[in-house]
Amino acid sequence: MKTLFLLSLFALPLSAQPQQAAPPQDIAKLSDEFSAAESLAAWSRFDSVEGWPDMLKRAEIKGGNLLLEPWTSGWYAEFHAPYLFKEISGSFVATARVRVRGKEAEIPSEPWSLAGLMVREPRPASGKNWQPRGENWLFLTTGIAHETGKPVFETKTTVNSRSNLKLHPARSGWVDLRIVRLGPNFILMSRYDGEPWQVRERFFRLDLPRTVQVGLNVYTGWNSALDFENKPEQFNTTVLKDRKADAILEVDYIRFAKPPIPQGVDLATLTDYTMSNAELVKLFGV
Repeated sequence: MKTLFLLSLFALPLSAQPQQAAPPQDIAKLSDEFSAAESLAAWSRFDSVEGWPDMLKRAEIKGGNLLLEPWTSGWYAEFHAPYLFKEISGSFVATARVRVRGKEAEIPSEPWSLAGLMVREPRPASGKNWQPRGENWLFLTTGIAHETGKPVFETKTTVNSRSNLKLHPARSGWVDLRIVRLGPNFILMSRYDGEPWQVRERFFRLDLPRTVQVGLNVYTGWNSALDFENKPEQFNTTVLKDRKADAILEVDYIRFAKPPIPQGVDLATLTDYTMSNAELVKLFGV
């Protein structure tokens, strides 16, 4: 009964007025192999959509990869950084093959230089009508956190601009990142070449709407902007080109698909740890 309640609640329209059902979204068409420069125009940019300054120093498709290089920035609490996304309704699997490096080295040199997959609640025109405590999102990124020279995965969930994060050991180089959404359940996974998928985190987010932004974020150099630590609106409206920044996100591809619906499985167990990580990998690691 709990599963049926959660799924029916997730399916409720925002308005009580009768609405004609929209045709199912073909999310596979939103995938991008980044083989043509023109495909960059199909991505929405957080800054331009919601009315904020552009914190991207570079965004281009080169050699079959998407390259994103940010100015000093950070996705934490009220604070913003670059983000490219597409809007997706309902459940999905988002998989990206990424590498996060420095401008002159295999790994970034600046603390808190990471990038990866992000899922976020839209905030239309938030730049013009900004209010605190309005950020709701989650992500799985890789790069460097507070200790330089030590690659990590960062999993972070933010509810009403309150962020909680965990760090997990990682390696430099290419890695597959995956976020699976089934109703309010989110499974975050990673995989290195030739290795099986590993579950990095699970989040239960009943607050997130049916339609969310899903895409790629990148941020760097937070420690060089600590004078803005208690000034999020000022930070978000200032492009810090004079601070330390060292992160380049390379993306080989990002692919979207509908997740398999487990038969005979109580979906409420996906994020309450009744189900083991090994069982989740069997379900969603294909």
